[in-house]
Amino acid sequence: RAVREVFVRLYEKGLIYRGQYMINWCPRCHTALSDLEVVYDPTPGNLWHIKYPLEGSDRYLVVATTRPETMLGDTACAVHPDDERYKDLHGATVILPLLGRKIPVIADPIADPEFGTGVVKVTPAHDPNDFEMGNRHNLPRIKVIDETGKITAEGGPYAGLDRFEARKKVVADLDAQGLLVKVEPYELSLSKCQRCKTPVEPLVSTQWFVKTKPLAEPAIEVVKTGRIRFIPENWTKTYFEWMYNIRDWCISRQLWWGHRIPAWHCKSCGGVTVAREDPKKCSHCGSGEIEQDPDVLDTWFSSALWPFSTMGWPEETEDLKRYYPTSLLITGFDILFFWVARMIMMGLEFMGDVPFRQVYIHGLVRDAERQKMSKTKGNVIDPLEVTEKYGTDAVRMSLLQGAAPGTDIVLTEERMVASRAFANKIWNAARFLFLKMQAAGVEPHIPESEALEEAPLEDRWIFSRLNRCAEQVNKAIANYRYHEAAQTLWHFFWHEFCDWYVELKKLRLEEGSGLNRDWRNLLTAFETALRLLHPAMPFITEELWQRMAKGSEARPRSIALAPYPQPRGEWSDEEAERRMELLQEIIVSA
Repeated sequence: RAVREVFVRLYEKGLIYRGQYMINWCPRCHTALSDLEVVYDPTPGNLWHIKYPLEGSDRYLVVATTRPETMLGDTACAVHPDDERYKDLHGATVILPLLGRKIPVIADPIADPEFGTGVVKVTPAHDPNDFEMGNRHNLPRIKVIDETGKITAEGGPYAGLDRFEARKKVVADLDAQGLLVKVEPYELSLSKCQRCKTPVEPLVSTQWFVKTKPLAEPAIEVVKTGRIRFIPENWTKTYFEWMYNIRDWCISRQLWWGHRIPAWHCKSCGGVTVAREDPKKCSHCGSGEIEQDPDVLDTWFSSALWPFSTMGWPEETEDLKRYYPTSLLITGFDILFFWVARMIMMGLEFMGDVPFRQVYIHGLVRDAERQKMSKTKGNVIDPLEVTEKYGTDAVRMSLLQGAAPGTDIVLTEERMVASRAFANKIWNAARFLFLKMQAAGVEPHIPESEALEEAPLEDRWIFSRLNRCAEQVNKAIANYRYHEAAQTLWHFFWHEFCDWYVELKKLRLEEGSGLNRDWRNLLTAFETALRLLHPAMPFITEELWQRMAKGSEARPRSIALAPYPQPRGEWSDEEAERRMELLQEIIVSA
């Protein structure tokens, strides 16, 4: 319902239209692609220099192109209006090699005098820039490559050939006819389908589009004024670059799944009816001979509505009132424009407010060699397999330790092995405490610490270190430095609580002692540390906290609902830390 409502409202405002436009087409997936669904791959290629004879003259123009097969659809040659070399040829006619078609020489500023010879071929049906040039000069569009990547009947003797086979034959024929001047190496930024990596074919097609400029303007403004903030800050510049240069969004897809476009075509009058509910007749002529558009919407169209559609919009639900806008979105940089920018545009358009206040951009998870994980490379780590092997908490801790802002996460199984050992360390420490509690006659519960000034050195030291840990972890989380939070927790739990404090405390724990000062301080320190660790390792901390807290009636139902530990000034004790550091040095050096 939300998807239809948005489509209809945008259509009624004139922000959705259907028309012929140059689109990215995947010959393998047989569907249109938005600009963001195209990846660019640096690829070695060639620059072919081809003679275009001038009509009624022995002169010729030399055109440089990276795609000689598209010359079959040329309808002009273009030169820059200020290029002195060709000013006398404005309005002249050249003969298209191989096909013999007469085409004009036009003057257009898009022709770069510094590229090749300064003369460019114009193929309005197969190049975005040429499409715009063709519109400016009223040039015909001759489609010579179809949706399957094969040459059409307009390609004459090359009809039926695959586009790359046609390229070889065209080049060979040009060479045989003395029309190929030279071939030089040239690195291409080859556009490919993000899904299947097939080279994309620019085609003129009738599709549905969203006019994005009116939506982008307020989305730019909210970032400019700080209503939305990107972390790390450098992504703000990237966001602006894309938003200022935004093109209309092709939202129709020729796929078997997705939200059907809510538009019906009339067989009688040719009119289009766009409606929230399935219509019975044409809204223009009243005919019942109507058929729904066969295309589906780009999946990112519905995804752009996620912040409010999931809360029940277009109904004014309590959840919508309470949770929109949210405070923070955490996402990867690779979908900054697919998703984040579009959520901002749609949120402002339909809710009148930003969908979130802050956007934290994390890196990609890469392998040990810092390569992007992909099935074709065979370097993918299956999260289900490693979770089963090492435990969910160990995998989470491994990811957190590498999550420095502005950098990718290098994930290795060695790091997960170490994190599993860390989880085992905590579990074994808890197991030891529970056994000793049973021997001492201490019931499971969550105590409050006693006055620390009367406590022995190890208690005052561990609470001071715990206080410092809480301060550093809270600061790291507030600044989105999750790796620092994870490393601080690791160091405190392993090297201070387990390696020193528990070992020293063993000397004071006696059978049958009951809940004395030593036990209160020990259990308070452990329970506080569990709450500090919970966001990083939620499962082991929940399990251990429930075992500790089962005797406490006034406790929250879950550790997740318990207050997150904050720094407490009364726990800070630099003198205890100094004395303990001296004791550690003596013991280690002994």
